Amino acid sequence: MKNLFLSVIVTLFMGTAFAADKSPKTAKNFDETYKELTRLLNTYPNLGGLDQDVLVKVKIAINENHEIVVLSTNAENEDLNYYIKNTLNYQKLSAQELETGKGLVFLVRFAK
Repeated sequence: MKNLFLSVIVTLFMGTAFAADKSPKTAKNFDETYKELTRLLNTYPNLGGLDQDVLVKVKIAINENHEIVVLSTNAENEDLNYYIKNTLNYQKLSAQELETGKGLVFLVRFAK
């Protein structure tokens, strides 16, 4: 009886150790989404207010119609901020990597 009890305890601990050893879900790869966002933003006009290259952090979400909704940007240049929001908002995203209601934060470099 003692051996049976000890075997159950060891099995329980081993099962717990193996379950805890599994790595958490890794981040998805959004290659198609990034390509599509790059294509959409790559048509920007020559913005006169850019004195140097600018790196902008953009936060988007996907609505139930699978359209892009720009939640925020950290662009200090108001023309650039307007351009990003005006270009991306409510554009249909053909890449199916993002789920409805899920957000994505990415960086965009604008060259002068």
